[in-house]
Amino acid sequence: MDSSTAKIMRIVLFLKNTLIGILLFSIFCANAASFDRAKSAILVDDTILNDTLKLKQVFAQIVVNNTGETFSDVLNNPVFLEANIKSGLKRSYVEKIENKYLSEDSPYHYWFYAVMQEKFIDKVIADAHFSVLPKNREKVMAWVVENKDPSQSELSYAYDDEIVMYWIKQWAQVMGINIVFPKMDEVDVINVSPQSIKSLSFEAQKQAQGRYYVSHNLLLSIDNKPEEIKVRSGYAYGNEDFSVRHFSDVTGDVGGLLYSVFEDLSQKFAQQFKIDSANIQRHTIQIVINNLSSYDDILTVQDYLERLSVIDSSTIVSATRNQLVLTCELTVTSKSFLSMINRDKTLLPITQESINQLVFSYNNL
Repeated sequence: MDSSTAKIMRIVLFLKNTLIGILLFSIFCANAASFDRAKSAILVDDTILNDTLKLKQVFAQIVVNNTGETFSDVLNNPVFLEANIKSGLKRSYVEKIENKYLSEDSPYHYWFYAVMQEKFIDKVIADAHFSVLPKNREKVMAWVVENKDPSQSELSYAYDDEIVMYWIKQWAQVMGINIVFPKMDEVDVINVSPQSIKSLSFEAQKQAQGRYYVSHNLLLSIDNKPEEIKVRSGYAYGNEDFSVRHFSDVTGDVGGLLYSVFEDLSQKFAQQFKIDSANIQRHTIQIVINNLSSYDDILTVQDYLERLSVIDSSTIVSATRNQLVLTCELTVTSKSFLSMINRDKTLLPITQESINQLVFSYNNL
């Protein structure tokens, strides 16, 4: 091989590795799914902003979103009760809810929003020894069907139901849930029928993972009858069996009913990802992943790391065909991080020689 040919090959290899790095950087940034951890809202019946009880309730929801604790546990915590919430308030405001989204007897006509100082939130959480939920949240795909005609038994997709979609999106935002929806194009319609969603069949899970790379699924079946509204929800992570709940309301309040659905979902989601206060430790570490044989392997690893939700930020040090090196800011101890890795077997830890570096081999099964 002459020198000019060798030089060209080195340039090609450099450009190839650089391109991989650029692609990876863009993927890591684009897929970071975070929520506004300092903001939430509650339903209210007036526009009064200077209301201590409202502020207490909405701040409790903010703490729940950041910790995974139950609403009642937050409200009854001594540290929370003694907190000077107004001192941590950045701003509050109200938004009117259009009448078309409300039931005839609804006492609520407004959202009361509060935006808090993040340092204040973190201090209350730390002083109360609450658990912590990472701000990066995995996507939850919502598959929704309903019976629109009480005289018929026919099911249809509910994505064109403006009222149902409004409340799903609102409650997901209020509770810090990263809700997403399928495209419902021909591909989805062929593979996931309305009946399969109601019966909690595996089709939706398979479609979410294979097409959208989403592991969390919420399947909702809504039966809207004049005398009663019923909702059956099924939540599953990966290939697990569905956790099923039934909800009903005789007042026609779809918003209130879907609040119960999402409160249940938020707690199920939190049980998987919240971190005990004893395991919280923000620190920077280098992660080395070997045994990557293709770009598809890199994408699989990237998706896996994102789903762990304990990597607050990451920077690519180097990326080659066989190895990926990242500098990551973890929100948990290295021991807790390794426990998560060992649980899933996607990455196999290699004997660690440095406390500042974790080395893994990709388990390409």
